[in-house]
Amino acid sequence: MAVLSEIRKRSWLLIGVIGVSLLAFLIGDAFSQGSIFGNPNELGSVAGTPINIQDYNTTYNRLSRNPQMEGAGENILSEMAWNALLSERIVANQMDKLGVGVSEQAYYEAAGRFYNSINPNLVDANGRVNVELTRQFMGQIQANAQAGDRQSMFFYEQWENINPQAMLMQQEYLKIVSSGALGTDVDARFNHMLNNGQANISLAAVKYDEYASTNGITVTDDEINSYIKQYPKRFKIEPTVNLAYAYFPARASEQDIAQLSSEMNAYLTPHVIRDEAAGISDSIQAFGSATDIGSYVTRFSEVPFDSTYYTREQFNSIQDPGLRNALVGANVGDVVGPLRVQDTYQLIKINDSKMITDSAKTSHILIGFVGSEARNPNITRNQEEARVLADSLLTQIRANPALFNQFAANNSDDLVAAQDNGNIGWVGRFQQGFAESYRNFAVNNPRGTIEVVPSQFGYHIIRIDDVKQLQGYQLAGIIRMLNPSEETRSAIFTTSGRLASESQQKSANDFINAARQAGAEVNTADGIKRFSGTLTGLSETRKEADIMRWAFSSDAKSGNLERFETAEGGQVIAYLVNKFSEGQPNVAAHRAEVEPLILQRKVVEHVKQKVGANNEINSIASALGTNVAVADINFSRPNIDGYGSEMRLGGAAMGLTEGRVSEAIPGMFGVYYIRVNNKTAAAAKEDFQSERRAVKTSNRQQIMNTLLDSFVDNEKVKDKRIKMLR
Repeated sequence: MAVLSEIRKRSWLLIGVIGVSLLAFLIGDAFSQGSIFGNPNELGSVAGTPINIQDYNTTYNRLSRNPQMEGAGENILSEMAWNALLSERIVANQMDKLGVGVSEQAYYEAAGRFYNSINPNLVDANGRVNVELTRQFMGQIQANAQAGDRQSMFFYEQWENINPQAMLMQQEYLKIVSSGALGTDVDARFNHMLNNGQANISLAAVKYDEYASTNGITVTDDEINSYIKQYPKRFKIEPTVNLAYAYFPARASEQDIAQLSSEMNAYLTPHVIRDEAAGISDSIQAFGSATDIGSYVTRFSEVPFDSTYYTREQFNSIQDPGLRNALVGANVGDVVGPLRVQDTYQLIKINDSKMITDSAKTSHILIGFVGSEARNPNITRNQEEARVLADSLLTQIRANPALFNQFAANNSDDLVAAQDNGNIGWVGRFQQGFAESYRNFAVNNPRGTIEVVPSQFGYHIIRIDDVKQLQGYQLAGIIRMLNPSEETRSAIFTTSGRLASESQQKSANDFINAARQAGAEVNTADGIKRFSGTLTGLSETRKEADIMRWAFSSDAKSGNLERFETAEGGQVIAYLVNKFSEGQPNVAAHRAEVEPLILQRKVVEHVKQKVGANNEINSIASALGTNVAVADINFSRPNIDGYGSEMRLGGAAMGLTEGRVSEAIPGMFGVYYIRVNNKTAAAAKEDFQSERRAVKTSNRQQIMNTLLDSFVDNEKVKDKRIKMLR
């Protein structure tokens, strides 16, 4: 039941089958507008190396299976897959030119570190990987996976999902290139001077935005357009669209809420249900008086009956304060509610009470197998052999219980517990960190029970040595989801349909105003690319990819609109404001990035004209209508009160001679004039070894962070996904 999910803390199994459905647009009919003059299997290329649909699908599917990508939309995965393939092709080309590759040694060292959490013996105390043991371990996992063992399949898929060959190739390439980064004595001395000296300065400054507003400085569309054309490499003009969209979420109306509340209150007293279609009536007893509580809940609740018992302490973990407070003070037979809890109405009865095991002290003998999580590097048996051995040991222990400690010490693959005759200690009813099957067995059986229990670690022969009991309470709940009624869905459909119909041939502003009057959640999005990840306000709809697919289709024109229905019955009306082809600048898309740059440049020129030939800091401040401030600054501590961190200012201050006033310095946040009042030089130093290392490390990191992106910027990249993928 939903309320109990706030109490029950289910353990996440390390081993699980994580599946993300493959998306229809990547299967079968992946081509919609492929050219008959090109390769219909080619999605694009980089530096002349093709990227085909099979490689794209493989990469996409690999990413979709990554648990961290669960819930990611189609477009996010598509863009990630594309960028991964670009990097792989670029690195492969460069490595081929260098005539080097990834060694088998490097492959198994990476694998050993990857699987070290499963098999700690793959890496020794000094961090060295046992390559031969790793090779054997991986060979066994692969063999078991091919034989159908689900745990081994999961382990092997985890490794494959990181695309190890490509990852290692990239690491090796970046290592080779970045190894050429140096830190010279000149660099070291210069950095020492900048970072350890100090300058006391007087400054006159104005902030860009405030100065522009006061002096009426603005940026036109033509200026933005001109700026974009001036820097073609920085601003690659890809196909984009500008959208406006109205979202009518499928949410319960006030009438729906009132209706459900009335229906839930009816369960508090005896009442009659009339089935007009069948012509029959049914007398329903009050929930609090029901004797067959399981059948009652099954009939009237949307969440199944849960027979679990919970302690009062666990009631305190309920997030909803109203429900938590009501349950903490309730007794057996009491009915709580109905209460609204998030998107549900809940009526909870304290149905029963009894003493339950809150925690159990256990010992175990673990029989692992190759591919399990048992941390014993000497395991060679397969899963069936492990099961047979566990059953055999259990039979002997039941015949002679004294054998348990002996077997635990000599036969268990839990090498830590084996040193204490298999003792595990106490496990709580909802304690995290235990295999779920182990924990459930421990807290649901009496002291003295011995049984074989399977888990991801292998087969446990568990003995329950002691139990601690508390009073437990069984909760029976009628839980109903607060969903929109058919009338509400119909009203949403009608309202959205009217908006779509009346907005035909209307302007974007007319559409936006009409949508707001209709009660929709309205947003706009400029500069959207075909595989842009998200649209603000629509993440819950799962319709973002569909909207972009429509907007970039050849049939969609500026001024068109389209309606999309969500799985819950919500409606999205998308209005295509503008559509721009490749090479056609989208000013609205670039305004947020470009406008501040142009504005800053215009402010600097305006400030220079206003200051003129003044070279005295007080006169400059007066011309700018500001006051002179004083600050202590250097390159590593370039903070100016009221402005922020200004690296240019720090560098200029350390470079100016005392008493000299600078030219206008365009910073991150404003325009500055400074005068150095006095300087304190960095302490003299003979050995600059640490500085050289710091410079070298910084240079290497910069190479590793920017190299691949610079290749993408400079290589000839052809992206045909818009034409090829639905």
